[in-house]
Amino acid sequence: MIETKTTWKDSGYDCNHCGGQILERTDRETGQPAQVCYQCQMCGCQWELSGDILRVGHMTSCHRAVKTQETLPIIPARLRLIFIIVGLVLLALIYFGGLVAVRYLIPIVITVIVFRALYLLGKERMWW
Repeated sequence: MIETKTTWKDSGYDCNHCGGQILERTDRETGQPAQVCYQCQMCGCQWELSGDILRVGHMTSCHRAVKTQETLPIIPARLRLIFIIVGLVLLALIYFGGLVAVRYLIPIVITVIVFRALYLLGKERMWW
């Protein structure tokens, strides 16, 4: 038998959308790791502990606030550096090995895409 137990604890925060009290919600389901998030008591908005929105509340102020927060993602400096290094390696490979060397990159790229998809699927289904 699967049982779900939810506990609530004051987070010390107030909602930016409606001014309601934000509580830390912990859901424990039999055989599963505990899931923790923040939830506004008044409007029902939910956030991950990192601050990312899980669910938008039912008030118009919530929808307005979410629309103003949606901006283009900023690429971190570390990711930009990786793009530059990969680009330089690709240019060096083409320069020294010719375009024939690119055919060896295709299986590597496909392998990286498959492993990334598996990793994201496992993260979504909480395998790790």
